[in-house]
Amino acid sequence: MNVDDLLNRGAEEEVEEGAPAWMATFADMATLLMTFFVLLLSFANMDAQKFREMLGSVKDAFGVQKETFGDYRALSDQAFDAMVVQPTDGQGQDGEDRSSPSMEQMLSIVQAVFGDLEGVAEVFMDEEGVTVRVKGKLLFPPGDATLKPEATAVLDRVAALLGKYTFDLYILGHTDPVPIHTPRYPSNWELSSARAAAALRYLVERGADPRRLVAVGFADSRPIVPNDSPEGRARNRRVEFLFKNPESLPDGGFRPARP
Repeated sequence: MNVDDLLNRGAEEEVEEGAPAWMATFADMATLLMTFFVLLLSFANMDAQKFREMLGSVKDAFGVQKETFGDYRALSDQAFDAMVVQPTDGQGQDGEDRSSPSMEQMLSIVQAVFGDLEGVAEVFMDEEGVTVRVKGKLLFPPGDATLKPEATAVLDRVAALLGKYTFDLYILGHTDPVPIHTPRYPSNWELSSARAAAALRYLVERGADPRRLVAVGFADSRPIVPNDSPEGRARNRRVEFLFKNPESLPDGGFRPARP
């Protein structure tokens, strides 16, 4: 075998340089998938940040300071105008337009408004509507239905919500089962009803439409936890503010709230 034959044989045995062709397609697909998921993550983070900033603007309207970052600004100085709501044709007693957001939107608004009262006020939504559950000790002295000065921290916010949105409000008074026998409150039925009525009267004095309000006393008939401990009885002594969608009428108005 001569030299030329050896050189030709070596050239035939050389391995082609570079990755296989299928690797290029696989790399392109992996890069595209990674880009897709990065974009999804960036969109999700942006929406969450904007939502937190919106809630911060609502709390600022009530004097609750909250530091936020970004270029979001409220469109108005009026309370709740930064929230996206659907307008209605209804008007309040002062002739101003009222808005009626969905229950999901209302839940977010109420949570923002009462967020700084964690531990004494609980916000939740069920099939009835959106409820603000407030510990009785924040609103009333023991065995009495006279509003405490601290009650304004809750009632002024409820009044502002009623002034902005067309919701009916049911004020529900609850007590523990410890009996009460006083000339003014012969039983817990009178005490729970008087407390609900006191909160209602305060809201009316702040401009709330009385046609939208209902006050009901349940005494100890609807406990949320067992009454077998001081902590349980304290939780059951409460006042609940239930926001419900008003019943529409064919002429475009609303039926007054009913018990």
